[in-house]
Amino acid sequence: MADQPTVFPPVPAYYRTAPRRYWPRVTLTLLVINFVCFGLELLAGGTQNTSVLLNFGAAYGPYLRRGELWRLVMPMFLHGGWLHILGNSYALFILGPILERVYGWGRYALIYVAAGMGGAYLSMAVSKNVSVGASGAIFGVAGAMLVTGYVHRDLIPRRWGRAFGRGMIPFIALNLALGFSMHGIDNWGHLGGLATGALLAFVIPPPRLDDGFGGLIEAPSELLGILPVAIVVLAVVATVGNYRKVEAMDQLLAQSREFESAQQYDREYQSLQAALRLAPKQEQPHEELGRYYLRQRKYDEGIAEYQQAVRLTEGDQQQRLELGIAYELKGDPQKAQQIIEQELGKNPASEQGRNLLAENYVMLADLYAGQKLYREAVTAYQQALRLTPDSAVAHNNLAWLYATCDDPNFRDPRSALIHAQRAVELSQGKQADFLDTLAEAHFVNGQYAEAVDVQKKALSLDPSNTELQKHMARYRQGAR
Repeated sequence: MADQPTVFPPVPAYYRTAPRRYWPRVTLTLLVINFVCFGLELLAGGTQNTSVLLNFGAAYGPYLRRGELWRLVMPMFLHGGWLHILGNSYALFILGPILERVYGWGRYALIYVAAGMGGAYLSMAVSKNVSVGASGAIFGVAGAMLVTGYVHRDLIPRRWGRAFGRGMIPFIALNLALGFSMHGIDNWGHLGGLATGALLAFVIPPPRLDDGFGGLIEAPSELLGILPVAIVVLAVVATVGNYRKVEAMDQLLAQSREFESAQQYDREYQSLQAALRLAPKQEQPHEELGRYYLRQRKYDEGIAEYQQAVRLTEGDQQQRLELGIAYELKGDPQKAQQIIEQELGKNPASEQGRNLLAENYVMLADLYAGQKLYREAVTAYQQALRLTPDSAVAHNNLAWLYATCDDPNFRDPRSALIHAQRAVELSQGKQADFLDTLAEAHFVNGQYAEAVDVQKKALSLDPSNTELQKHMARYRQGAR
């Protein structure tokens, strides 16, 4: 019997573990996508440009509720600056590979994308701010690691155990505290992502391990990765289609403004109608058409268009203020005052509240000036300066009105120069448009050489600005 071969029990089937040199393919792919999108944002006009972010699919509640579902997905791939993307990339690079190694790339991709969508949804459901960033999805990763450490502790390899469960509490607590202590942080997005990631980890366990052989005895279910990939691809396709439509709409609106300047009002109206047919759910064509109707003294039609713009943005402040001005032009000052006071509110006591109210008065004054309601515009600018005497924007815009107003009753070259000089002083001479206003103020005061000198400084800050170049040609002609 000693010659007989020893029969061992059959070795259980298992899935071979990944080699020691593990490449977190999903995490690396996400990092690449984030930086590619960031580069496209820069090329399109900058990461601080709200219009660019919205065109790229940023989270914004009113747009989601009018049917733009891709805004649940795209925000997790967009960022608002270098510090924003570098901070999120570092956090993703630290946490992502750990969860991906434990869950497999398919389940990990599902948790990441779903958490990003959960964060975007809660942000848009609660807040009316424009929001971008991968932090909601990263909080989802942290939430998944927290829950997995308590609910699926037996499925975590020993070498990763300390990163799960209690190990994630300091990271989550610190980042939530940081978010609530700083202005401009999308805390609702963080909480939504955290809750979504935690819930998914509770119902989706990692693949089971065979401790005896060091491998997996359960298929890692990588086919689950098809779902998040499909969702992202569909969102990208929808975003590209919407971006092209908005670009075409913007071209038509720019064309309409050129026709307005050339006093070709029939062609202006045709361009506005074409923009409206192309993008009826965008508020801009309604707003521009409302302005057109007001200039044509068709007040009821203008009010109807502004009301539609307000509905599409769920009460955006600028559209509401323009609606109030429309009622004022129609001859209903009581309704106009009601809307405007509702938007501007009362004079708040805090410095931050005063600054915000002053900004609102500047916006209102700009809208008044656009409708040639100069008395009301001057009053609103002065109210802004009473609230914040050092508002460079209020000084600049009031100076421009005094210098260029087509009503001689409100032209005031001397005051224009005083306010323009103050605006440039407050901005330390770093704003090309403020310098342009100062040059215009010098020009209308007959100080042509000074206008040329100041405009040179403006052009050095913004040499490709064709409007500044046109002004310079006029100033030089005056100097000659």
